[in-house]
Amino acid sequence: MGNRPVAIEENTEPHAPRRRPLLRGSGKTAGPRRPVRRGAALALGVATAAALAWSVWDQRFPGTASALLAQTAINALIAIAAAGLVTGLLFVTVGRFKALPWAYLWTLLACTVLLVTLGAGASRIGWFAAIAVIAVGTSLLGGALGGLSPHAGREPVRARDRRILALALSLVLLAAPTVWLLTATQGTPAPAEDGTASTVIEEDPAAPGPFETAAIAYGSGSDERERYGDSADLTTPTVDASPLVTGWDDARESLWGFDIEHLPLNGMVWYPRGEGPFPLVLIVHGNKSGAVASEEGFEYLGELLAGHGFIAVSVDQNFFNTGPLDRSGGLTGVNLARGWLLLEHLRVWDEWNRGSGTPFADRVDMERIGLIGHSRGGEAIAVAAHLNALDTDSGEEPPDLDPSLFGHGFGIRSLLALAPAEGQYVPQSGPIRLEDVNYLAIQGSHDADVTGFGGLDQYERVSFTGAEPFVKAALYVGRANHGHFNSGWGDHDVGNGIPKLFLDTETLMAPEDQRRVAAVYASSFLRATLADDASYLGLLQDHRAASAFLPETDYVSQFTGSGDTVVEESAVSVEGFAEAERIALPLRNGPGEDSVHSLAWEDDGREPILTAALDAGASTDPPSHVVFDAVAMTEGEELADAIGVRLTDGSGRTAELRLAATMPLRHLLSAQYLKAGWMHESALTQPVLQSYRLPLSDFEAVEADFDAADLRSVSLVFDGAASGSVLVDDLGIA
Repeated sequence: MGNRPVAIEENTEPHAPRRRPLLRGSGKTAGPRRPVRRGAALALGVATAAALAWSVWDQRFPGTASALLAQTAINALIAIAAAGLVTGLLFVTVGRFKALPWAYLWTLLACTVLLVTLGAGASRIGWFAAIAVIAVGTSLLGGALGGLSPHAGREPVRARDRRILALALSLVLLAAPTVWLLTATQGTPAPAEDGTASTVIEEDPAAPGPFETAAIAYGSGSDERERYGDSADLTTPTVDASPLVTGWDDARESLWGFDIEHLPLNGMVWYPRGEGPFPLVLIVHGNKSGAVASEEGFEYLGELLAGHGFIAVSVDQNFFNTGPLDRSGGLTGVNLARGWLLLEHLRVWDEWNRGSGTPFADRVDMERIGLIGHSRGGEAIAVAAHLNALDTDSGEEPPDLDPSLFGHGFGIRSLLALAPAEGQYVPQSGPIRLEDVNYLAIQGSHDADVTGFGGLDQYERVSFTGAEPFVKAALYVGRANHGHFNSGWGDHDVGNGIPKLFLDTETLMAPEDQRRVAAVYASSFLRATLADDASYLGLLQDHRAASAFLPETDYVSQFTGSGDTVVEESAVSVEGFAEAERIALPLRNGPGEDSVHSLAWEDDGREPILTAALDAGASTDPPSHVVFDAVAMTEGEELADAIGVRLTDGSGRTAELRLAATMPLRHLLSAQYLKAGWMHESALTQPVLQSYRLPLSDFEAVEADFDAADLRSVSLVFDGAASGSVLVDDLGIA
């Protein structure tokens, strides 16, 4: 019996889970097939590292390498810790019942968290979809390659077939979205028919002017940038912005070479050779990486304006722009300081004009000042005008600051805002309201940074007392983006690394065309409002007046003059509509400040009509035009001639014209700036109303007995389409 063999029972399960002694009772560990998991984890890690490196490279900024690396390291540590915590919790809970590939799971969680920290850029939805593709595609790819590698050992043919299938699937999953991102575009649709303007500008407003020009730069003389340092033609004092701005730390001082108490007044100047005095125009850029000399991007406007008799200055505010240093807190108060700094530049110009020893003594017309601003600079010019006119004795704002910082009373008459930011600085008294200034806002439909037409809100908050003639206007440009107004900003408004590929740059108008729009309008606006050349007002009233000099695209323009009279809401009546209500203008970034009539009608036998009753004695001057703003909210070719304009005089006689005889009713412009509509989190359109100005002489021509001088009511009759929906606003006379 002692020689009987002892039977040894073997574990016939090939992949039975094993328990590690130290983790006994905590969770089950996975068995073999580690090459598959290792390959999946390695591929996902490499892909994440590549996406991270691309994003960091796009944000590179001389002097901020340490900040970028530190932030990247912090993000990586956060991702590692978060993944470890979640994996550990799963191990001691779910892991008690089921063995999972813990190392791969930890890698997946860490990479996902790290990818999320890169930011959504142009589209949060698109970036989350991209993360899913990266995670699934690279995991399949790495797992398949790991399973097919020589180190994986021999496996059944069926298992290898599955690896090959997974490899093919991963390649398709990764390649298809990549090819789509690199090639997809909406194309460039033909612009809508606009008709012909009643007035036409004969000469190109963007053509070189008659003046010979010169250029100089001014600065502190101690700036590390040569143009504003040793090579500065004129030396300017530094200014103390510490009452306005906080957060300027040692790292920023090291980067720029100055502290917040000694900000430089730097500018590039283009000026006409001549006796003058010449109107002064300050141009201020917006927020871009500090590695870009953003003030250089407006050389095209500076040279043009100088040739037409303006002293043009592109102001340097790059030290306020965001970058890696701002991720740890950044600056506060900058949106107020951007406007205040413009007034400090004007203070220097006033001294040069009244003094001697510079090329500008007695050559600057300080009563005719224009401000041009782009992006945050577009809001800064409104801030500057607000602060300039502030009554320092009112105590309204800012109560804790030196009153000498504000209320200068410089002759700021005209503001041109290019794709302006809105609401980033709000005074204590509420959103900025401006009085008796000329204002023009220009916005691109495909702006991926300032996606809503915020300039329309400031447009609404510009009012006139009637003491002097002033105008306000707005222009919406089809297929224009945010960055191309500045020659140094490029195609990609937002996003770093992969997310910037979401932008459909192929559908944008050419950069030089977009800058031509800005040049045509800047020249016309400033010549009309600062040089008293009324011949260019026609372009502000109707974009078609300069169609021979503007690129081919869609334009929507609004205009209000200080002599226009808008009928009070109490004098407006509606009847025959299926729906009629007053709503806030639904811009794509939220409700606007303008309140408009939203009207919808059906083919139900009623005559939809909106009527504005006029006060016969409201004006001593007889009106010359009927004015209103409108846009179609529904599609359909029949809507182009949906509206008839019916006038009634004091004797009850009527005269009617079709709106299409002046300009067809405009439809909504596409505002899809991403490669797919599903990537957008906001609407793919936004209603920008077109201004219509119909001469009363046209009505008298069709009805000889009609007395336009005794006009009593204006009606819009919606009888040209069986059904439809429109927005209407500002019905009145001019």
